[in-house]
Amino acid sequence: MEESRKILKEKAEQFKNEYDLDFFMEASTKTGKNCTEIFVEAAKLLYNDYEKSKKDKKDKDKDCKNLNKQKIIQNSNKCLFI
Repeated sequence: MEESRKILKEKAEQFKNEYDLDFFMEASTKTGKNCTEIFVEAAKLLYNDYEKSKKDKKDKDKDCKNLNKQKIIQNSNKCLFI
């Protein structure tokens, strides 16, 4: 089975590292190995990124409001950090 691989595991790991990817999982449509799991894990990563971006936006909005209160920056929904 190992010799019938289309992509060597080492090549995939190299690609992951080269592009600084966070996730790598082997899957096989031929055997069904990890076919469901890979989509579940991808969905989890996407959801976590979404939640983190919501939190980051709230933090930035809070920082903007604090700056505006100090009369340093007064511009709706925009921040400038120097």
